[in-house]
Amino acid sequence: MNDTDQTQGSPQPEPAPAAGAVPPYAAPAPMLERDARTMAMLVHIIAAAAMVLSAGTLAFLVPLVMWLVYRERSALIDHHGRLNLNLQLTMLAVIVGGVILGLVTIGIGFIVTIPLMIVYGIYALVMSIIAGVQANNGEYSRIPLVIPFVR
Repeated sequence: MNDTDQTQGSPQPEPAPAAGAVPPYAAPAPMLERDARTMAMLVHIIAAAAMVLSAGTLAFLVPLVMWLVYRERSALIDHHGRLNLNLQLTMLAVIVGGVILGLVTIGIGFIVTIPLMIVYGIYALVMSIIAGVQANNGEYSRIPLVIPFVR
């Protein structure tokens, strides 16, 4: 008997999945409320620390990564991740705009832009801490003076 003698066209049964096998895509499990509050708070607090350590230039990476990882697991983290990501991107836009304006005006613009960048940096730091406390309380807050890059 050879391979051509077998019945052709009859469907072969699919092997049964192994015990404990995970399907190819599993929806993320929702988070507990207290865990979501903690992660939402950490989005703001870690971003504030990154803003201080990188002079506001790399702080957008923290809320971006945390928001992308946890946004489907909690509406609170989705809201606060977008909120802080917009704040950090606005801070980056202020820095880039201030430097460009200063360079275009051959350094004279730095007299105005450097103090404005410092003031907005302090504002962003304070608002990150306030929003972190609100996130820990489970509140959906809003930060004024922010460009809504991510909706």
